[in-house]
Amino acid sequence: MSDTQGLNASTDRTALAAWLRRVAAACLLTAIFATPLRAQTPPDVEALRKKLDTILTGHGVKGAALGAHVIELPSGRVLYAKGSEKPMIPASNAKLVVIAAAYDALGKDFRFETVLGLRGDDLVVIGGGDPTLGDPKLARARGESTTALFHRWAAALKSAGVTSISGRLLVDDSIFEKRWVHPTWPPGQYQEWYEAPIGGLNFADNCVEVNVAPTQGGAPASVRLSPPNTLMRIVNQTRSNGKQGPSMRRTPNSETITVSGPVARDVLLGEVTVTDPGLFFASAMRTALAARGIRIRGETQRAVLRGAGGALPADLRVVARERTLLADATLRAGRDSLGMMAEGLIKTLGAQQSGTGTWSAGAEAVGRFLVKCGVMQGQYQFADGSGLSRSNRLSAEAATGVLRHMFAHPAAEAFRACLAVSGGEGTLKRRMRDVTGRVIAKTGYIDGVRTLAGYVQTRGGTWLAFAFYYNDASNTSVLSGVQDNACRALVNWGERSGGGGSVAESAPRGAGRGRARRG
Repeated sequence: MSDTQGLNASTDRTALAAWLRRVAAACLLTAIFATPLRAQTPPDVEALRKKLDTILTGHGVKGAALGAHVIELPSGRVLYAKGSEKPMIPASNAKLVVIAAAYDALGKDFRFETVLGLRGDDLVVIGGGDPTLGDPKLARARGESTTALFHRWAAALKSAGVTSISGRLLVDDSIFEKRWVHPTWPPGQYQEWYEAPIGGLNFADNCVEVNVAPTQGGAPASVRLSPPNTLMRIVNQTRSNGKQGPSMRRTPNSETITVSGPVARDVLLGEVTVTDPGLFFASAMRTALAARGIRIRGETQRAVLRGAGGALPADLRVVARERTLLADATLRAGRDSLGMMAEGLIKTLGAQQSGTGTWSAGAEAVGRFLVKCGVMQGQYQFADGSGLSRSNRLSAEAATGVLRHMFAHPAAEAFRACLAVSGGEGTLKRRMRDVTGRVIAKTGYIDGVRTLAGYVQTRGGTWLAFAFYYNDASNTSVLSGVQDNACRALVNWGERSGGGGSVAESAPRGAGRGRARRG
């Protein structure tokens, strides 16, 4: 072999070695980038997860199943998840979803409308499903009586030259189905305020207050209903003496309320549901108009007067239109957890979809909204709007999905304003006073179930959405405190981005409505 041949061979070997090194390096890089990288959990998130685990699972309550989910907003980064995909009984957390769906479908400027008119000799009322008419708490906030609506209508009739109605009182409540009480509600709680019926015409939360006062000696006590009406009948079995308090009960599926026992002082016995919302509305209206000098001579009858698409009869002479903001209903449904308000919302969603408000049509509308929020089917099931039904299901992950969707929604401020505020207003008024204003959420409770979901603003200014659900608990009394401690852990989580400040400074709180009567 010549020197030249040896040099060429050596050069070839050097080039081959260099090429092999390049190939090896390329293969190494390919292997590196082809191998999935294990995400490193930031230390502050890992610490939060451990703390939440300790709080949420260390309660010692037998049988309590947990579904929990916490995300950072607006990114959606998951900070904590345990049983979060499991559909659970949400109790009143169902209202959270129904309220959000109502704002999404109806818009924050939506108004319920109830029409008063004349048709020949008849006085006509056409309902729009408004659940807020005559609500005592809303009336107090406006400085009005419960029956102020009927007083305005009496004034409107007199302005129209009408002082007596020779014909009938026709009520059209056909916008909602005539099933006023959900079949899956507890049958033994029919007279309780939280199981009030819902109709196309509603008044005073579809409940009457029963007041008693002693008269003389052993004579029967005075029994008074508010609002005054002639539909509900009183069986008075009281006597004006003794030290034991009186009691009351309504006969199932009837308008008869029996009040019995000794009466030594003036007592508000409480509230009893009515059976037929539309006829209750008509009766209270008749009574109030008569007190203002307007008598209706004919009988009360139901009639379907509204045409296709909600059109009013061509021969109807409109005397007054009562319009109520959606926010009034959502505030009472959310902050005060008043169930019949949420039932009015879900049936309004159903009416928008099918023309007649049914629970099934409303549930379908809520389902479409949840899909819009990115919630997977199988993580929810809706039967009613209030969450009283044990047939409802919602996962913690679905709840935070709704909260994230509404955080950037055009109605975001209105939505947050209708939730309870820690240490401030609504059902959280007496909870978490040490972090007043930093937790904005919806509570939920039925037997064996305790739920809480909403927003937290950390001390560093970061917004979080959370859902802490417990089902099948043998004792729920301690679980509210557990949920509160988990919220405190979120409030105190790190000094995140966002510039600090309190919720009172940077988040809408909504107008105060006075002391809650219910919910």
